[in-house]
Amino acid sequence: MTNAYANYEWFLKEDLNDYAGKWLAIIDKKVVASGAEVNQVIQEVNKKYPNKKPLITKVKDKLSIL
Repeated sequence: MTNAYANYEWFLKEDLNDYAGKWLAIIDKKVVASGAEVNQVIQEVNKKYPNKKPLITKVKDKLSIL
């Protein structure tokens, strides 16, 4: 089982451009649900993985420059 920090680290390093502007649910370093509405993503992941705690995050749709 991957912990929440490991999922977050994976999210920061992974190329997720295909999900630009979408909400993601990540479990065990895998995107298990995605969509435009966070409530939809949460419902989907809770139905598929009732005993898991996903990382829920949104992929920016534009490049951020620091």
